[in-house]
Amino acid sequence: MTAMDKRAIDFFEVTGDDYRMGVLIGRHFRDYLGGIEAGFAAMLPGHIQRVKALESKLAKRLPSCLDEIYGRADGAGVSRDVMLLIMFPEIYGGTDGCTTAYFKTADRAILAHNEDSSTMNLDNVALIRYKYDDMTLVAYTSAIRLAGSAFAFNSHGMAFSSNHIFGGERDMDEISRFILLRDVINSASIDEAIDKVRSVDVASPFNLNLLDVRSARMCNVERDLHDLHVEYITSRYTHSNHFVTKPFDSARVPVNSVFRREKSSELLAELPGSASIDDVLGVLAYEGDGYDRSVFERRSSYPDRICTIATFAIDSATGDCRVLDFLGNGVFRFSPDGELLSTSPLSRA
Repeated sequence: MTAMDKRAIDFFEVTGDDYRMGVLIGRHFRDYLGGIEAGFAAMLPGHIQRVKALESKLAKRLPSCLDEIYGRADGAGVSRDVMLLIMFPEIYGGTDGCTTAYFKTADRAILAHNEDSSTMNLDNVALIRYKYDDMTLVAYTSAIRLAGSAFAFNSHGMAFSSNHIFGGERDMDEISRFILLRDVINSASIDEAIDKVRSVDVASPFNLNLLDVRSARMCNVERDLHDLHVEYITSRYTHSNHFVTKPFDSARVPVNSVFRREKSSELLAELPGSASIDDVLGVLAYEGDGYDRSVFERRSSYPDRICTIATFAIDSATGDCRVLDFLGNGVFRFSPDGELLSTSPLSRA
């Protein structure tokens, strides 16, 4: 029996202030974080000056995120300095790949996203509902990242997904984009999300995909170290793990990133104007002849490579909101405001 056969991905709720939410999440991932602490502690002496400088920047610019990091460390029983190092993967490496599809008509918008990873498993990821006094947020959350690095949606009517961009510059003295995005996913509008992305210097480039479910507005944001490009989507659009808004060095980008975007764009263009959320999910489910010719990369076929571990999709017209979990092989259906409506086995395992 493999890990994927044992159980569904964990889904649970956290409440309280940012620190308290962090404590609860840290407790949930305590075994995993305790197991990796020694390895990061061994790295820490070579990076402690940078980590402390970044801690000071977070205290000034994103204090709520710093509080959550402290909480996660305390809840897991690991050093706060070690947890800070873990939360800055630009320092030590560690990025994955993803594919996003936008489908837009005059009165409808569907956002769908494949989350790909080589390291995530049922011990270090969970679906978490963050319950605030004035807002509910549901996010696919990793033990080693704050929410926002994958996909999320909130009761303000906003949905988000994010993709790492290969081939760009890095500045390890700036705030990780993985931390910035934790603040972004609390946004109540596209404009607020863009303002937050604009306001903080980041350590690495990324793409942010935004959907306002209420207005059916969609937006692609590409953030480099020094540039911000915003494009409102009026038809069909895809993104993977390289720059779309400016030239990129193909030698520094995984071959399958280019294929995934080209193939998903081709398949998306073939859909009729009446296409459903299932049709768009079908685009992201494409499996070709080999790893580098697939959009959906099956972990059982490529166990040592970056593969698709979850897919998220939301339809502004119907309110259909789904998470397909390929680690535990289940489907979670939510209302757009975060209520879990049902769970069922995944037919495509």
